[in-house]
Amino acid sequence: MRARRVLAGAAVVVAAAGVVTGCSKVVDGTAAREGAGPRNNDSQQTYPNLLKECDVLTADVIAKTVGADPADIQSTFVGAVCRWQAANPGGLVDITRFWFEQGSLDNEKKVAAALNYQVETKNIAGVPSILMHSGDACGVASDAGGVVGWWVNPQAPGIDACGMATKLMELTLATSS
Repeated sequence: MRARRVLAGAAVVVAAAGVVTGCSKVVDGTAAREGAGPRNNDSQQTYPNLLKECDVLTADVIAKTVGADPADIQSTFVGAVCRWQAANPGGLVDITRFWFEQGSLDNEKKVAAALNYQVETKNIAGVPSILMHSGDACGVASDAGGVVGWWVNPQAPGIDACGMATKLMELTLATSS
């Protein structure tokens, strides 16, 4: 019995040593805290307007449109899409703006249908558009320089997401004329 315990204990020690050495790796260099090194701003200097599509409406305008205090909105992502989160008195509201230069309204309709969204055809500021519903969330996409859109996703019930998304689109289309 004692021999089995000794063998079992030895097996555990060997297995643990294998896990520790199997998962470790020596890397050359000196450890540095994130952001401590030199920044690469080449892309920002080379392409100064690269992320300006997120600035088509200011954060203040977006906040007011979704019923939030301009002090209670923050950008949560800038990249292929632009995202914000705002504190509306009724609850948090997630806001997303997208623009696909090579996109089309027909493609947005197909994607919305495949996702089982309710889709309504609309004209917003004279521009062919669609309104998409999914639960409490609502999106609008318009045929403007490709396809541009807004999604408003309230985290609490009772917030008029479609009204907010439509207003954001009206404001966006007004800045493009």
